Amino acid sequence: MDIDNQQAYWDKVADHKTFSHPVDVELLKKYVATNATVIDFGCGYGRVVDILLHGGGFANITGYDTSSLLVKRGVDQQLPLQFINEPTDLPVKENSVDCIILFAVLTCIPSNKGQQSLINLLHSKLKPGAILYISDYYLQDSEISKSRYTNFNDNPANFGVFTLPEGATFRHHTKEWVATLVKDFKILEEHIIEVKTMNGNKAEAFQLILQK
Repeated sequence: MDIDNQQAYWDKVADHKTFSHPVDVELLKKYVATNATVIDFGCGYGRVVDILLHGGGFANITGYDTSSLLVKRGVDQQLPLQFINEPTDLPVKENSVDCIILFAVLTCIPSNKGQQSLINLLHSKLKPGAILYISDYYLQDSEISKSRYTNFNDNPANFGVFTLPEGATFRHHTKEWVATLVKDFKILEEHIIEVKTMNGNKAEAFQLILQK
């Protein structure tokens, strides 16, 4: 399974990046019981895990990430995080999870193939009727964003990719591509929110509550 993994970059910046996509705890509680099995995939240093565990009362939550140093940062704060070398190493059985959180992870995967592989993997781990909660970016309207968007590997169907001077490649998404990506899920809710990127820039994000 081919899932883009910029592990070296995340290890390099693990001690100083701050993630900030807001978690709508009450929205999640509409669809997921607090005693449900919840996974935060691409958890980073565990910010979302901390919010849901200590602020939301979700008692059975574990975060997984492929950056050992990001995971260490959270484990040092006694958060239930685990390092996995590759996304495919996710140590849970198929059809066993009640909810998966996927916050600002798709933006870190530039290729259509990598994103679809990840969504297929997560779909396989969720129980029938279970929830996938995504927070990520559609294409931005700012002139800076528009000027830097390009096609991944010159493929016009793989648009919205850009590389930052610090060395990582990210992606924002057309609505059409996101609809294709989650076609095997039922969309229960969609919300557009204002966020700050990890570099402190204002941006617009979408949040989806999806059901398998």
